[in-house]
Amino acid sequence: MYVRTGENEKTWFRSERFFHINDKWFFYTREFTQEGPFDSKREAELELNLYLRHANDDFYKEQVLN
Repeated sequence: MYVRTGENEKTWFRSERFFHINDKWFFYTREFTQEGPFDSKREAELELNLYLRHANDDFYKEQVLN
């Protein structure tokens, strides 16, 4: 398994990010926030991708500016 730069090698436990409550879909982030509700799992997946894209953009901008 590849380890990200600056992280020690360790065992990672994966869990399902998406969950379904009362006909609505949600996802968890690494920051332990709960995002949603969304009308479908597909919508939650798309929103997670958008969330990750923005998080990565902010990370890379911070790296370039420093």
